[in-house]
Amino acid sequence: MYDTSSDCAAGCRSRRVRQPLWMLRISATATVIVAASAGAQMPSAPILQNVWGTTGVAGAVNVGGGSDASVYAGAVSFTASRLQFSGGIGYQTRTGMSSRAVYGVRAAMPFGGATSAFGFGAFAGIGGGPTSSTAADSAANTTDIPLGVAAGRRKRLGGTHGVSVYADPAYVLYSGGSRSGSLFRVGLGADFGVTSSLGVTVGAELGGTRARGAGGPSGVLYGAGVSYAFGRR
Repeated sequence: MYDTSSDCAAGCRSRRVRQPLWMLRISATATVIVAASAGAQMPSAPILQNVWGTTGVAGAVNVGGGSDASVYAGAVSFTASRLQFSGGIGYQTRTGMSSRAVYGVRAAMPFGGATSAFGFGAFAGIGGGPTSSTAADSAANTTDIPLGVAAGRRKRLGGTHGVSVYADPAYVLYSGGSRSGSLFRVGLGADFGVTSSLGVTVGAELGGTRARGAGGPSGVLYGAGVSYAFGRR
């Protein structure tokens, strides 16, 4: 009689070896976009926070905006162990108001495992810009402080690419402007691993709104970015 026990054992071992290697490949290709949303709490940019991070330094260029304003920015992030720090500076243009420089910084704690297909995390940040000298502009200039969590899933696409999708509901505090306040907003994003170092992010943020003159979002915000993770991978 043909004995299949050794073949089965070998096959099982092979599958057990391939599975973590497959997940590590996803980790290398689907999570390089850690800086593309680094300045996401900048005024006029959506809040996008992935639940995985690539160890080391990454940089990105981004564009975002909504119905009455746009922001163009550069960002950088540093991830070590389970803590990620990121930030960016940009230039905001607004309909009927003066353009200005804006900034955003964030700390995040990704809890997604190195080989996991599902993950979650938490984050907090602050963003804003200098207050204009004109009364109309000053009334609409706010400091944004998001406090949120995130959940996501990632998947391999072919042999060398990957994608991760995520949602990041946040409670956002707005300080300054004509009045302070808070809103519940949700970011929805997708990160595409083009190579092990190059990634693309697209996403949107929606939820509660504030009057345009009060500062803060008055509708849906959209964003996109291209990022690069430095160092050999």
